[in-house]
Amino acid sequence: MCGIAGLVAKHASIDLPRTLALLSKSLAHRGPDGEGFMLGNAHNSKPYASDETPKGNRTDLQYWPQASLQNEQATTYHFGLAHRRLAILDLSLSGHQPLCINEQRYWITFNGEIYNYLELRDELKNKGHTFVSSTDTEVVLKAYQHWGLACVERFNGMWAFCIYDSITQQFICSRDRFGVKPFYFINTALCFAFASEQKAFIKAGLIKGEMRQTALHDYLLNNRLEQKPENFFQDVSELFPGQHLIYDIKLHTYQTQTYYQLKPDSTIDKAPEESVLIKTIYDTLQTAIKIRLRSDVPVGTCLSGGLDSSSIAVIMQKFTPNRIHCFTSDFTDGGEGHYAKTLAQHINAQHHLCYPTATALFNDLETLTYALDAPTWDTSTYAQFRVMQLAKENGIKVVLDGQGADELLAGYHHHYIPYWSNLSFSNRLKAISDAGKSISHPFLFYLKEKYKQRLNRYENAVGGFVKATFKHSGIIENSSIYKSTVNAQLQHDIETARLKTFLRCEDRCGMWHGVESRTPFSDDIDLINLAFRIDGQAKIQQGTLKYLLREAMKPLLPAVIYNRKDKMGFSTPMQTWLLQQKELVLQTVLDRKFDFINAEALQLAFKKDGASPTQFGFLYKLYVLVLWEKVFCK
Repeated sequence: MCGIAGLVAKHASIDLPRTLALLSKSLAHRGPDGEGFMLGNAHNSKPYASDETPKGNRTDLQYWPQASLQNEQATTYHFGLAHRRLAILDLSLSGHQPLCINEQRYWITFNGEIYNYLELRDELKNKGHTFVSSTDTEVVLKAYQHWGLACVERFNGMWAFCIYDSITQQFICSRDRFGVKPFYFINTALCFAFASEQKAFIKAGLIKGEMRQTALHDYLLNNRLEQKPENFFQDVSELFPGQHLIYDIKLHTYQTQTYYQLKPDSTIDKAPEESVLIKTIYDTLQTAIKIRLRSDVPVGTCLSGGLDSSSIAVIMQKFTPNRIHCFTSDFTDGGEGHYAKTLAQHINAQHHLCYPTATALFNDLETLTYALDAPTWDTSTYAQFRVMQLAKENGIKVVLDGQGADELLAGYHHHYIPYWSNLSFSNRLKAISDAGKSISHPFLFYLKEKYKQRLNRYENAVGGFVKATFKHSGIIENSSIYKSTVNAQLQHDIETARLKTFLRCEDRCGMWHGVESRTPFSDDIDLINLAFRIDGQAKIQQGTLKYLLREAMKPLLPAVIYNRKDKMGFSTPMQTWLLQQKELVLQTVLDRKFDFINAEALQLAFKKDGASPTQFGFLYKLYVLVLWEKVFCK
């Protein structure tokens, strides 16, 4: 897990070494263990070091730098790569990047983990390839040399990388299937550049810190962030999950291509015996977690006390000889701490807890906003931020997390709607009644959701806080979108509604603290394929969400965890916290004098105590927006 960047100078005004160094510096938190560079032109390429490159002299490595980038004044180079290293595999100098092979024909800067790299390495050795390091990075580059871009179809893991091919004079870039690892780029008259985080382009002086107005409208009125390649930042684009990008350095043109896309309900297996299906889920999950323990540093786990994180923790302990480290965020006025403590005691884990407060949130919110790049609309991200900080404080550089389980195996309340819709009337009535295990008043929930499909309740609640010109400057879409099947709904949640945003927060919260987060439910291709070969209707049974996962884990979980039907995650008492800081938040927003805000309506709603949770959430978004401008648009 690292930070990557690259730059192609189209104009002589770009100071390539200095600008590349600034791109890398802005990503230092992602890779505190080392820094490296490559500069190149059509005829030559050369590795460079900085003051943060580990000291050593590896003349046996063709990618080990002998010269300092700081001293490079030559103007003959017109493109380069940068890398910030978080050392996880092969802690020696052999793991340095950018890495090259084949007499410097191929260079790579790589961010991520390919968990089946040992198997791929053996396969490539059998085909005649040799290796100088023990890293998965070298496996990726040799796999590309052997199979071309089709190599990614063999990868089980998360990645964002750029390979430079000196023969074709191209940057070959790729991002993993669900977008666990980030990849952003700009393409201006002066340069093409890419980086792991959007802030890099601003800190390097390549663009100004400005928000895209269409993205602002989406954020405030549609509760959507970065659901299109066009970014929240003006002039920044995102390489989407499951895509490649090929940049031609000679012609200064690029193209993107999709190599992976979910196809729900297209390959449903004939329904096996339930016991067989449950065992297959357990075996596949166990393998996914086992290979994600491959690391040359200790691995811990995030533990909320819910089904997903508890499942990961109990399987981890099976394959870990020492007591594992579990990290939990808890609250004195709510949260899941007691469930997490129960699970930690059950497996005799080393359990670490943090206790975020409203005061701590508002003290850290500016830093959190900078770390996340794009704004957020929920304080629960802060709980995740603090959990990653807790891992760092305890010397753990790698954690596993359960992000994506709900989207694979149907864990959200709204997944009941397509499930119920595919039942006969009499069976539907019984199924709704059975859902009372996890939803209070399930019939009322069903009626409300049907009503919300017809009426945009969010727009009704907050639409009066913005001026009509802004409100009608873009399309307002009802977020209550229901697909015809459970699996189609899960695909929607993965690709456009939920998971993509969650994974961005997962990456930023972890990497801000130099912690790698591994998410088996979001990047294990065998688990993903299995989940979408299962009929969605089988994922919810007897009124129970994630029924199959729950039954698969029943033998290993404490009864109190197995029998849980509520859903919280690292939730926070958001409205309570905002009430404590209401005057500060409201006044800060009013003082900003946004030209699209109806200040009178906002004041009127929050001067009394009748504001709804939805309205408090909108006020929080405006407050975060003020902080976003402060840190990015100075």
